Amino acid sequence: MTAKDAVRRSAAQKKRDIHSLDLADGEPLANAPADPVALYSLEELGCLLKPLMGIDAPRDGQNRILEVRPKGHWFEYEVVKSLGYHYPPGSGLFPDVRHQLLEVKHHTGKSVTIDFGHHHPASEEIVEARWNEKAKARIRDIRYLIALAPSPEFKVSVLVLATGAEIDNIFGVSPTQTIKYQLGISRKWRDEHKGKILVSGKEFDA
Repeated sequence: MTAKDAVRRSAAQKKRDIHSLDLADGEPLANAPADPVALYSLEELGCLLKPLMGIDAPRDGQNRILEVRPKGHWFEYEVVKSLGYHYPPGSGLFPDVRHQLLEVKHHTGKSVTIDFGHHHPASEEIVEARWNEKAKARIRDIRYLIALAPSPEFKVSVLVLATGAEIDNIFGVSPTQTIKYQLGISRKWRDEHKGKILVSGKEFDA
């Protein structure tokens, strides 16, 4: 068995387990505290999320791109379905998919600015929340899925999977603070990586 085969097999088994667990009554599993046993590696996430490459941004009945929050929540649901969950994560959580310590960013438009909120993604601070009382995950441990879907096609053309600690090295610049920490992704960078999945900054062949 090759290393790629092992990653695919492991990802498939975790997906089956999650699929079974999320059928139980109660809160959606995606909102539950992270479980180390069910936590996908970034490579496993790359395998399962590969089908989202090329997916079209949601539109209304008049073919207009939906507003940011409905659009973003729609994409989060596509993500968790790909990972074996039945129910969408709660709106406005950080990270979006707590069970996977995964924050999801879906961007359209000619200029792309990633908003990281009030904490630098590489911060050593522990996420202050009840769900994190056992895991003690730091901001830098949060994993990010960044999906770029620029105009005029508005289809996902780049997928980036990385921890907060890896963000600076991938884009070559660090998020800067205004009201929040933000990172602009240049058109040049997007064009150079079109059609690619990057895992921890390296091109990933799932």
